[in-house]
Amino acid sequence: MTQSEPRHRQVGWIKRATGELLIIFVGVTAAFIVEGYRQELAQRAEVRQATEGILTELRRYQIRGVEHADSLSVRLERWRAANSVGQQAVPGYYRIPGGSHPPTAAWDAAISSGVASLFDPELRLALGYFYTDFLGIHDSYVRRLIFIEREILPRVEQGAEVFYQGDGRVRPEFLVEMSLLDEFGQDLRASSRQAAFLEEWLRIGQRPSGTP
Repeated sequence: MTQSEPRHRQVGWIKRATGELLIIFVGVTAAFIVEGYRQELAQRAEVRQATEGILTELRRYQIRGVEHADSLSVRLERWRAANSVGQQAVPGYYRIPGGSHPPTAAWDAAISSGVASLFDPELRLALGYFYTDFLGIHDSYVRRLIFIEREILPRVEQGAEVFYQGDGRVRPEFLVEMSLLDEFGQDLRASSRQAAFLEEWLRIGQRPSGTP
């Protein structure tokens, strides 16, 4: 055995070890890249799913908000028409069919899952403000609903005259209630416009021109 043989063996062993380490490094790096790509795809799918859910909610708000506002206006106008000719009538009122608050499951899920944090910061702020304000409007509606169920509905069968004072004018509390219901209808219309604005923003990915 020559003196160079051990050295050749050592060099060969180092080369093999280096090659094996390189293979391991490449494999681990590739695994990280694949896993990162997989997570990115999953994240994109979550954002897409959350976006579609919120878009559906916003479209519903646009349609239902105007429908409720129109129905409320019809009832209030019916009372105003009768009152304008001196005819006593049951004060105008309106009860939203079903629950008192709109469904917000898509937005709630986006918040709880953290997906909402992936939205554009300005859009996320606008959506958060909208949902908070929209629910606040319906909190106010609940107070109107309580008054309707306690003060108006029990008296409807007694006749329109029970809602009027001795001088023929409608009692102040019912006049105030109708004024607040009218305000609720205006808020619903404004929210419908805001929902349409946010829907377009979320759909096209940039803030639309103009204001809602």
